Amino acid sequence: MKDFEDLIKTCYGENACILVEGGVLFFSPESLKEVAGAEHLSYDEYLDIQIRSLGTYRSSFESCYLNTPIQFRGKIEKITKKHVCFRSIYVSGMYPDGLTFKGKEDHVWMDLSGFESFRTGDCAEFYAEVYRYLKTGSGKQIDYALRNPEDIRKIDAYALPSDDDLIRQEVDQIICETCLFRDHCSGVFCLRNPEEREALQKQLFNAIKGTHG
Repeated sequence: MKDFEDLIKTCYGENACILVEGGVLFFSPESLKEVAGAEHLSYDEYLDIQIRSLGTYRSSFESCYLNTPIQFRGKIEKITKKHVCFRSIYVSGMYPDGLTFKGKEDHVWMDLSGFESFRTGDCAEFYAEVYRYLKTGSGKQIDYALRNPEDIRKIDAYALPSDDDLIRQEVDQIICETCLFRDHCSGVFCLRNPEEREALQKQLFNAIKGTHG
């Protein structure tokens, strides 16, 4: 909390959303009302819990919350009387500038409503609302989850992206964001030397996969 004292003094009570290391801090008092289960938190408690939650929550869902979610896909791992657990949820979304992003979150629980006809091992594609909620299992934390699924349909397992597919997208995004030709690029055709780009892709892919392994 001490590391954020200056930021808190500057943004306290303001309608501000600030990107910091580990995630985003919401300073608007109104944003507290959007956190499910946090009705009894004071504003100061809200700020403190947000800071303690940085780097611990589902960052791919956070990206969807802050931008535009497009689609969710996943394989069902477990079904109970009221809930369904996806082994992984694969995320696709869009930034305000039109660029798309992908991500993955593991062991995601959702309400069973809408998935009643599914069985363990089935794969589903759907749209859902991303929301913030207060976790109270082992200390209070704020995290992101999915609710109110729509346009649910069953898909084949091969339609789910692999971890390597996600790493390749991350590599391409890094290359584009750091490219010398970025200001002159249409976003359709790459201006880099193809051999140079391919070598850089392999280098970054191996580096990122090594950190994920």
